[in-house]
Amino acid sequence: MATRSPSAAENQDIATPQGAGGLLPALLQGQRLPALLARVGAWLASIWGRPFKIGPWVIAARHADVSEMLARDLDFLIAPINAARIEAVNGPFVLGMDRGARLAVEHGALYAALRAVDKTKIRAEVVRVAAEAIARAGAGSLDVVGDYARPIAARTATALFGISGSDEHLFMDVARAIFAHTFLNIGGDKAIEARALKAAALMRAWFEDEIARRRASGELGHDMMGALMSQRALDDDGVRRTLGGMLVGSIDTTASAVAKIVKTLGRDSDLRARMILDLDNPARMEGWCAEALRRWPHNPAMLRSAAAATQLGTTPVKAGATVVAWTQAAMLDPSAFPEPALLTPERPRSAYLHFGGALHHCAGRSINEFQIPILVGGLLARGIDRVGRVQWAGPFPDRLDVDFTGQPQ
Repeated sequence: MATRSPSAAENQDIATPQGAGGLLPALLQGQRLPALLARVGAWLASIWGRPFKIGPWVIAARHADVSEMLARDLDFLIAPINAARIEAVNGPFVLGMDRGARLAVEHGALYAALRAVDKTKIRAEVVRVAAEAIARAGAGSLDVVGDYARPIAARTATALFGISGSDEHLFMDVARAIFAHTFLNIGGDKAIEARALKAAALMRAWFEDEIARRRASGELGHDMMGALMSQRALDDDGVRRTLGGMLVGSIDTTASAVAKIVKTLGRDSDLRARMILDLDNPARMEGWCAEALRRWPHNPAMLRSAAAATQLGTTPVKAGATVVAWTQAAMLDPSAFPEPALLTPERPRSAYLHFGGALHHCAGRSINEFQIPILVGGLLARGIDRVGRVQWAGPFPDRLDVDFTGQPQ
């Protein structure tokens, strides 16, 4: 079928406007206050020794309590938090499903398809396009969100999922609009929901057209779309739902993480100097990026809902209570991160909670484990002189200008 190109007015309706746009975006935009609160929360949790109970909310701030909550997925459910918004725009997806037969099939299909993709080829392409973007900037400045991390992540998504939309900017805005509603619109803002529904109609058409084209040609491809279609564990709508669910979080998760790491590096010349020494060591660069994100995580907390009356640690939890995994505080817990104020790339990767954990661990982490360090490392290698202010579109970094030094490192 033919896909109609949206008008300029429709594109504007889909784009997430600049500004705060509510309490949650405002909290995600801040660095110093959330970091202070996380330090205080980690300290209080170590004294209190169990999750806090504040009205109808239970807040886990110790690393052990957060890990326990995520592991007990039959007691602390994700569907009551995410499912309604996800299903309204894309249909069921694994990050809105609790344990059961359907999740087992779709989770297994997703990870099998991800394993089938040649990540070495994707990694090499990220290295290439990152170097090209930095070279185009020359001796001037570079917007590391709009002209670097976000479009590069979009091209990675195209290579991984097999879809690109009608133009790159619209492709990125569609993914952002749906992400803003499905995972961040916990207050039910109607304007955010309306943008997501318009964006979802476009995304559905893109996927349906490409899946139909591949079926007709018999050439299924070697990306995740091709792998899912070859498996036959899912019907074509299941392929669409799975890839759409992966797509919506992939682009801005990468861009937000890179922006927050770079802004952190702009404020800490000693950290920059130490990271530069490890530019040729991918494992240590991955560790440095994970550590920098502890100072300013792209996602400081996760929510679950109690399936029945239970307890977390020694704290009673009522049925239906919202339980908060305060991951930013948990990654300051000295029992899991000795000397938490010290940044070192040698900590065990299993301790980090940036991408969740247990059953609903973010599938895209296997890409971002190399993509984020490559993008950050390219900027460090060129030589960061000055980092400007982050400009925001709702909860998403939208622009961050970096001035380069006269000489590459």
